[in-house]
Amino acid sequence: MATTKVRGELVDLNESTSESGLKIPSGTMANKPATGVAGMVRNNTDETSEASASCEEYYNGSDWKVINNAALTLDLSNASLIDTQVITVSEGNMRGLSFVPDGSSMYTTSMNASSQDFLHKYTFSTAFDISTISSGPVGSFQITSPTISNYLSGCLVNAAESKMAYDPYHNIEWYQQNFGTPGDITTLQSASSFSCSRTGGDRTARTMIFADNENKMYWMSTQMRQFNLSTAGDPSSASDTCPTAIPNTTDSDFSADLDGGNTRSLFFNDNGTQLTIAGDGARLAQFTLSTAYDITTRGTATKYNFDSMLGSGASKEIYAIRPNASYTKLILASTYQPENTLYELSL
Repeated sequence: MATTKVRGELVDLNESTSESGLKIPSGTMANKPATGVAGMVRNNTDETSEASASCEEYYNGSDWKVINNAALTLDLSNASLIDTQVITVSEGNMRGLSFVPDGSSMYTTSMNASSQDFLHKYTFSTAFDISTISSGPVGSFQITSPTISNYLSGCLVNAAESKMAYDPYHNIEWYQQNFGTPGDITTLQSASSFSCSRTGGDRTARTMIFADNENKMYWMSTQMRQFNLSTAGDPSSASDTCPTAIPNTTDSDFSADLDGGNTRSLFFNDNGTQLTIAGDGARLAQFTLSTAYDITTRGTATKYNFDSMLGSGASKEIYAIRPNASYTKLILASTYQPENTLYELSL
């Protein structure tokens, strides 16, 4: 078969119009090349995957492999501990945290002995390898405006590291600050506030996460809330900045699933059909959702007790659940007994 070599500077595939796309070869099983060459890719109209009438396949040098678009699920059944790291926290202890999806950095909140609240950034020299975390924050930001009358818990940073949201205890407002320079926490701009009147422990989000390609934001406090975002990764674009709590998502509703503890954090798999929650005593529970991202459609919990596996610490309040993209690794974080502790698990 004759081939033509084209220099890269003569071909521009970076078409930026709204209707752009690169068409690859498409055909039936019988239309496959008689002799495959490693790196070949095509669309096979005889293959199906997750309700798709066709799917892509590639030749790996010895066989054609289907690129399956089936969503991954987080399988905790064979989890094992790889590493434990106690991080260095300036200005008090870590209270809440947010991982950037690619595992290269995380952001935390803290309050010092003078009741001053701070935001911090840590980096990992190897993604999802907690042994490579920075020796301390690579940048910190003291919140002086707005005035926070108590502590911060949950915080949330988008994948672009351009926006950060947080929800202090006692204040009825939650806040968003944009980065002047993406990823540089020292450049956070003035805060925008959003009223959300609540009472008791519901006045602070323990955990804040994005889901559905950052088109949704979820909070876990004493109950769960879902925010629908008109601009992905921008909490301030929520259609309702104080949505009604999701029914049947209080601590008491999940108590039996977590062996009596409170719910501290949550995580959805890629297509929103699996919900994982974590609580006290290193307890986790997983649910299948019959309607994607609709927590009210959850089935019976599958329960996990990681207390012995994670080692010392009486409470192990798990405030973060963050797997890598292939769901082969999982990072959990404890903010209380033990404080400031990250766990890396193999799945």
